[in-house]
Amino acid sequence: MRKTTCPALAGAIGPCERAAVNNKQRTGDTDVVACRLQVNPGGFAFAVREDGEGSIFIPPGRFAGALDGDSVAVRYWPAERGDEGTVEAILKRGRSRITGMLREAGRYWILEPDDPRILAVAEVDGHGEASLPTDVVVVAKILSYPERGGDNMVVEVERVLGPPGDLATEQAKVLIEHGIDPFFPEDVLAEAETVPREVRPEDLEGRDDLRALPFMTIDPDDARDFDDAVAVELVGKDLELDDMRLHVAVADVSHYVREGTAIDREAAWRCFSAYLPNQAIPMLPEALSSHMCSLVPEQDRCAMVVSMTVDASGRFGDIEVRAAVIHSRARLTYGMVAKELDQGDRLAPAVGERVRLLRRAADRLRKRRLHDGAIELNLPETKVVLDEDDPTRIRDIVPSRASRAMARAYNLIEELMLAANEAVASLAIAKKLPIVFRIHAAPDEERLAKLATAAEVLGVRVDPERLTSSRGFQKLVGKVKSHAKAQALNMLMLRAMSQAEYSIDNIGHFALASGGYVHFTSPIRRYPDVIAHRVLKAYLARAGGKAGPKPAPAMPDPETSGEQAQRSSLREREVLQAERDSKSLYAASFMRERIGDRFEGSISGMARSGVFVSIEHPFVDGMIRMDALERSRGEGFELEDNGIRLVGRRGKFSLCVGDRVVVEVVDADIARRRVEFALISKLS
Repeated sequence: MRKTTCPALAGAIGPCERAAVNNKQRTGDTDVVACRLQVNPGGFAFAVREDGEGSIFIPPGRFAGALDGDSVAVRYWPAERGDEGTVEAILKRGRSRITGMLREAGRYWILEPDDPRILAVAEVDGHGEASLPTDVVVVAKILSYPERGGDNMVVEVERVLGPPGDLATEQAKVLIEHGIDPFFPEDVLAEAETVPREVRPEDLEGRDDLRALPFMTIDPDDARDFDDAVAVELVGKDLELDDMRLHVAVADVSHYVREGTAIDREAAWRCFSAYLPNQAIPMLPEALSSHMCSLVPEQDRCAMVVSMTVDASGRFGDIEVRAAVIHSRARLTYGMVAKELDQGDRLAPAVGERVRLLRRAADRLRKRRLHDGAIELNLPETKVVLDEDDPTRIRDIVPSRASRAMARAYNLIEELMLAANEAVASLAIAKKLPIVFRIHAAPDEERLAKLATAAEVLGVRVDPERLTSSRGFQKLVGKVKSHAKAQALNMLMLRAMSQAEYSIDNIGHFALASGGYVHFTSPIRRYPDVIAHRVLKAYLARAGGKAGPKPAPAMPDPETSGEQAQRSSLREREVLQAERDSKSLYAASFMRERIGDRFEGSISGMARSGVFVSIEHPFVDGMIRMDALERSRGEGFELEDNGIRLVGRRGKFSLCVGDRVVVEVVDADIARRRVEFALISKLS
């Protein structure tokens, strides 16, 4: 069983420690701020400020025993190339385990970490043992950390992962690196065994009975849990002009996951489910995520339901939130919905009619969002297709939602979920509830200036001042939609934006052009949604609404909610990076058999270390290393200040983001999760 000082906020920095740092105790011309340390294998580091004010350069020898990923207090001062500083204190260790291979070093053993960002020597506890394996990757628990620069750490080998370069071994390393555990503690599993297998009469107390509404679920083909169901009613007869009544039902996770339980402690520690090419690692045990908190068809299920009226212009109102019991009538896939919307008459008549009515409601909502300035970047995600009979075999790597019909099917549910989340936020704002908002700040001026410079190089004139509003940014998206280098411009716009996060301080959501947004619709896989449900139930109980069986959750205090938001933002970044690293790992494995093959692709980014290229078939990213490029071209290259063009020193050859190129696969390194290309020719 994991031990934490605060079950609900496992891994968070203590409020007193953080307050002392964030108060910026000033001494002369220096400040102390809380940061997250990002170590470079070259021996230096950058401390990313937790207040969002950029990063601080940490030279070698100033880590004070901190490791990559640690939360640290940094004292900093202005320097020639930006802020520079030194680690003053370690607030929270970011790693408890590391992976690597063992090597005998005289009278003791050391673990050589796989991660080159771990610079400290890892001495193995029990150095007298002579039977430690040296040809496999192991995972080791950190027993003691370096206390100052140059100190060793002490580790204890826990288990063997497997041979290096093996796909399963490397996948396990990704999980350990990002603190994701595929196994639940025994007390959590034992508690999950006590969860009821069906809705009981006592579960219906304090709920609205909405079983008569024709709810249905729409999910991917391979979905194992269904945490939302939708229904819509036309209020009148005119499909174009009359109002619609939209109902979004979400699994009532908070009914089964009570504060103070082992399951809640574990969910708060995990914060999110992780979706990898070969497996899903859930936030909740299977008894909940795939059964009682899954809105399976033809069974009663407890739910939190938000209902709203949607008028012809897509504006919603008459919002009602309550605990309820529902009965889903159908389990549809996105593929089934896509065929129904594209070809018609593919589903039972009544089901097909409801799907088309849901699409009309989604169209209204989307039209209103775009009118308000919502930003939609065209950036397809990567999907790894595995063999159904042999999941270790990769069949292909493709862009998700490849067809327009599939995109419309996915968008149907997305629009309804966006509306539900926005409706909940409007209620929370009106009632001043201490809920956790999903916020997205406007881009800062420096990023917008860089975007404008880069866009102009690609032939698009941009006024950065107009990009400070969602509507202005949206107009740029529309302007470049048909541009020859639209994909590159979309990526540049994404990089110019800030990162969405969780906070109790609502500043709105820039990309959604929304004054308030709350994650409410996925409590099976996101802990912030569980928090939102508890806040809403506490409010409903206080206001005399339908809050479900007593006792209702207690209304959290702002400090607790703020710490939960901060923890969620941190874990979200780790889980997303683990998902990206896993896709990169599978891409490298897939491309091993394609070394020597040539592909067309587009340059997606530039760095001093090389040129990033995306190929379409398969949908894989790789890199042309700078030293290899210079050798092949017989000249040196310089990266322009705009960061998007590389120019040969002889001035006759250049590469720019968005250029079409032909590349050859020269290496696919599974351990480094990296595909390397050689440039064959430039097409444009």
